Amino acid sequence: MRNNKIQSLWVIFLCLLLHSSCGGPREKEAIQKQMERNVISGKELSKKHCQSCHLYPEPSELDKKTWERSVLPLMGRLFGVYESEVPRSKILEGAINRKAVEESNMFPETPSISSEDWQKIKDYYLAEAPEVLNQTIWEANEIGHLEGFEMVEPEENGKLQNITFLKTAPNQKGIYIGGASGKRGSLTILNNANKISQMIPLPSAPTDIAFGKDELSISLAGSLRLSPGKNKFGDLITLLRNPGELHYSSFRKFLSQLNRPVQTVFEDVTDNGLNDILVAEFGYYTGSLTLFENSGNPEHPYKKTTLKNVAGAIHAVVKDMNGDGKKDIVALFAQGDEGISIFYNEGEGQFTEERVLRFPPTYGSVSFDLVDFNKDGHLDILYGNGDNGDYPPIAKPYHGLRIFENDGKNNFKQVYFFPMNGVNKCAAADFDQDGQIDIVAIAYFPDFNLSGRQDFVYLKQESPYAYQPKILNTKLDARWITFEIGDIDLDGDLDLLLGSNGKYDNKANPSEELKKLNGPMLILQNLEIQH
Repeated sequence: MRNNKIQSLWVIFLCLLLHSSCGGPREKEAIQKQMERNVISGKELSKKHCQSCHLYPEPSELDKKTWERSVLPLMGRLFGVYESEVPRSKILEGAINRKAVEESNMFPETPSISSEDWQKIKDYYLAEAPEVLNQTIWEANEIGHLEGFEMVEPEENGKLQNITFLKTAPNQKGIYIGGASGKRGSLTILNNANKISQMIPLPSAPTDIAFGKDELSISLAGSLRLSPGKNKFGDLITLLRNPGELHYSSFRKFLSQLNRPVQTVFEDVTDNGLNDILVAEFGYYTGSLTLFENSGNPEHPYKKTTLKNVAGAIHAVVKDMNGDGKKDIVALFAQGDEGISIFYNEGEGQFTEERVLRFPPTYGSVSFDLVDFNKDGHLDILYGNGDNGDYPPIAKPYHGLRIFENDGKNNFKQVYFFPMNGVNKCAAADFDQDGQIDIVAIAYFPDFNLSGRQDFVYLKQESPYAYQPKILNTKLDARWITFEIGDIDLDGDLDLLLGSNGKYDNKANPSEELKKLNGPMLILQNLEIQH
């Protein structure tokens, strides 16, 4: 109240000066501008400055402690306001591509906002933010235990590193497992008996794989976990084997200087009979979604087209979304301006972006799947948000799974929400072969303060947009980071592969008889089809 009185007196004083000053027009103009700055509220200033590059973040989206200690300092850096212990030079040391970050002026050398205005914005957020956010707690009477699946652990599970990806080969011959240990990575190949057929060391953590006849294309993150001054670019490499041989014996580097690539898609997007390469670089400050068009010219085989030059490209799918016979690209972007875009293929290497969904920067977008849930011939979107790794994790009631229904013109409306803290991946499939599409999701950042398990869920569809949640009835301590859906045992139904990266640290300890199941990989073998 005292501050409001002082501010009112200051405004009155300025008004008197404006009318009685014997100074010239410039002095009066300066006084007028100062007056206007004083009467603009923190809320108005936040609306002006904090939605220029992403959706406006409401104070209610985070608790007061997180705003004060984590997010507001991060926001300030984008306005050129730096903490004394974190100068601009230290921030730039954390970039993967420091030169590009400096050229973009992402972190201005001088403040682009006055100290008074920035203080007003901070005061507004801290005054309006709640002390704590509501917890998302699953009601025990609404949750069932997963049935119809048997837990199977590969005999050589103990030899695997922390998992970064899981893939089954298109010909259903084996499981391909990306792993990481410190700064190094590995690719482990299991045969159909779940035995290791080859383990290949890699210079950094692999994040994706694409299959050729006698070659494997591997995306390497470079630096998976970032640290100031020590971050490396990623690469796309090709592992090669001689025709008829089982093991891969050589490699070549195909692309380099990539900003933490997380996905690579090989597909004939331009419809010339040759596979193009789509690369999603999640990055850090810098990243992109890039298409390398295959021309077939031996001298200059690939033409580079940057579809979107921003950090946060995390997942892309190639589909014809408007029925014109051309392959479009649907992509999810995180890091700040979060959302899903469709890049419509206009032919001759030209694409037009339409932003079909947009989310606040607090959401933590991580995953999506294109599925025709209502069977009307148009692809709907299953979306998961739960990334909680940018600052000390807190439970967020808006984390979870959402279904957005397509009206047939690629306008999407939310029709379903399932709350789930820390979602890291989601996908949909008909596991029980009843003609209805079920959903599976995992959480890498569950609420560790809860005693019950909320890191895996199987949503069995009971009726349109109505699902029965089911969880694992065991207390494994594996911390799931990814999964893969495929017919692992070749019996005609879909199984699940779960991969962990680290341990699940919660109040419930695994029972003694189940500790053997706590390796990095777990197979949930579908028992729907019995022999």
